[in-house]
Amino acid sequence: MRIRLFCALASYSILLAFWLCGISQTEAQEYDVVILNGRVMDPETDFDEVANIGIQGGWITKITKDPISGKQTINATGHVVAAGFIDTEQHGLTDWGIKVNLRDGVTTQMDFEVGALNISQWYAKRDGKLQANFGTVVGQEFSRMRVHDGLKLEGPDVSMPFFFDFRAEAAKDGVDGWSVTRSTTEQMNKISATLDEGLREGALGVGSTIGYAQHGITTYEMLEAQRAAARYGRLTAVHHRFHPSASTPTEGPTGANEIIVNAMLLDAPLQIHHNNDYGWWEIEEKTQLAREKGYNIWSTWYPWDAGSGNAGASILAPATWETSMGYKYEETIYDPQNDKYLTKDEFLKLAKEDPGYMLVAFSPPRKEWLKEWIKLPHFVVAGDGMPTVNSKGEQLTWDSPFEDYAGHPRSSGSHAKVLRLGREANVPLMHTLSQLSYWTAKHLGDTGIKAMQVRGRMQEGKIADIVVFDPQTVKENSEYAAGKNGLPSSGLPHVLVFGQIVVSDSKVLKGVTPGQPIRFAVEEKGRFVPATKEMWLKTFTIDSGGVAPRKNAAPNLPASEDQSKLTPKQNLSEQFWWGDHQRLNDFAGYCCEYHQLQARFAAMEQRRTLSPQE
Repeated sequence: MRIRLFCALASYSILLAFWLCGISQTEAQEYDVVILNGRVMDPETDFDEVANIGIQGGWITKITKDPISGKQTINATGHVVAAGFIDTEQHGLTDWGIKVNLRDGVTTQMDFEVGALNISQWYAKRDGKLQANFGTVVGQEFSRMRVHDGLKLEGPDVSMPFFFDFRAEAAKDGVDGWSVTRSTTEQMNKISATLDEGLREGALGVGSTIGYAQHGITTYEMLEAQRAAARYGRLTAVHHRFHPSASTPTEGPTGANEIIVNAMLLDAPLQIHHNNDYGWWEIEEKTQLAREKGYNIWSTWYPWDAGSGNAGASILAPATWETSMGYKYEETIYDPQNDKYLTKDEFLKLAKEDPGYMLVAFSPPRKEWLKEWIKLPHFVVAGDGMPTVNSKGEQLTWDSPFEDYAGHPRSSGSHAKVLRLGREANVPLMHTLSQLSYWTAKHLGDTGIKAMQVRGRMQEGKIADIVVFDPQTVKENSEYAAGKNGLPSSGLPHVLVFGQIVVSDSKVLKGVTPGQPIRFAVEEKGRFVPATKEMWLKTFTIDSGGVAPRKNAAPNLPASEDQSKLTPKQNLSEQFWWGDHQRLNDFAGYCCEYHQLQARFAAMEQRRTLSPQE
C-alpha cells in the first residue's frame, strides 16, 4: 500500500513539474523586442493601460502586465506606446526625408497626391531598401504629361522627388500641356488607360492634382479618373479643382463638391488633400454627412499657417493670390532658400524664369482655424512634406545635416506639432492618436488594403509599427527660418518599423531598412473600359431605331458674328462630347460655344433696344 501511494505521489509530482515547466517556458519566452512599462494606447478598442509588449517576427504577439523579456529591451516608463503614425502625403521620400520623418514618429510614408507611373518598377526599386513603409497611387498628372506633353516618363522614378523636373521639362515648349490642355475623347481614354495599368500593377488608387490643372481637366475627365479607381474599389486622392479659392463661383467647396458627388455616385472611396484653407468647415460637414450615409470619404490637414508650392503654381498667380484671396506678396510669399519675403515684382520674375522654384505661402486665417482642426473626427494628419533640397536646390543625402534643409518645416515636424497642439488645448490624447494613425489606417483598410487593416492599432496580432513618446515634452523643433526648417522633432526617442528598432534614443539607425511595401496584388488583366459616344447613347438613351440625337442648329447671327469667320474647331456644326473645345474668349470658359454665342446675340439685341438713358 505504501509502495503504491509513493508511486502515485511520485507520478503526480512529475506531472506537476512538467506542467509548471510548461508555464515557466511560456512566461520565460524570449521575444525579439520587448517594450516595458509604457502607457499602451489603442484608439480602436480604447485600451489605455500601463503594460508590457512582446514583439516576434515583426508582429505584436503579447500585451500583458506580467514580466516578459526579449533580445532587445526598451524601457518606456513615463512614455506612451502607440501605433506608428501614417502619412499619405509625403513628397520628400528620399533617404533624408524618410529619416527626418522617422524622427517625427512616421512609420508609413506614402504619396497619394502626385503618385507615380510604372508602378511595378517603382515598388521593385524600393523593396527591402527603405527605412519606413512605402506606397503610392498612380498619378493623373504624369498620365497627362505623357499625352499632352509627349514625355516618355519611363523607369522606376517617375514620382517625387523628381516631380518638378518633369514639370520643367513639360514647360520647355512654353506650354504646360498637362495643366491647360483639354483632352479629346481619344486623349482622355489614353490617360484613363494609363491609370488603369497602374491600378492593375497594384497602385493603391488614383492621385489627382486637378487643382493645378483646373483649366485642362474637364469635369468628365475627372469623373473618368475616379471611375478608373472605382472599377477596382480603390480610392481617388485629390487636390481639388478650386483649392484654395475664396471667391464665387470658384469657391474651394465647389471643387470638393465635384469629387464628392463623383465618389458617392460611383460608391468609391475618396481622400481630399489638405483641406486647410477657405471653406474647410463646409467640406468637413459634407464628409461627415457622407460617412453617416456609409460612404468612405475623408480629408487631410497639416498643422501650419503656411503652405508650399512652386512659383509657377496657378494658386500663387495674382488672379488667385491677390484678387481672390486678398493677400499681399510681400507679407505672405517667403523664399526659404534665401530667407526673405518677395515683392510682387520679384515673385513674377521668379515665376517666369524658374516656375519650379519652391516657395512658402502664408495663409493668415489658419492661425485661428488650427484651433479647430485638432478637434475634428476623421480629419487625419498628412504632412505634405516637400522635396528635400538645400539652399542650392541640391538633393540631401541620408548623412546631410538637418540644418541643410531649405523648405517648408512641415517636411520635418508636423506630427510632433499636432501632439503639442493637442496637449496645450487639452484635446484627449486618444483623439489625437486617431488623427495621426488609426483613422487613416481604418479608411484605407476599408478600401481593401490588407496592410492597413493590421496597422494603426496596438493589439495582439497587429504589425509592430510603433512609436514611443513622452506626452509631456514631445514637440516640433522646425520652423520657417533658414537653418531651422528641417530640425527633427524631440520627445519621440524610439520608433519601430515591422518590429525592428529604427530610432533608438532619438537617433535613426543607419542601414536598418525594414520598410514594407503597401500595395495591392498585381492582376493579370486590367479593367479599363474606354468612353465612347456610342456606348454612352446605348447606356443612357432609349433605342429609337438608330436615330441619333439631332445636332444643335446655330442661331441666326448678326453680320459681325458671321459663323463663316469661326475656325473649324469653333464651328457650331461640330458636336463635341468630351473633346476639346476651342474657346472664343475667356467668357466661353463658363459655357459651350453654342450657348456662349446665344448669350452674345441676346446681349447685342438688348443693347439695340435700350434707350440712351438706360
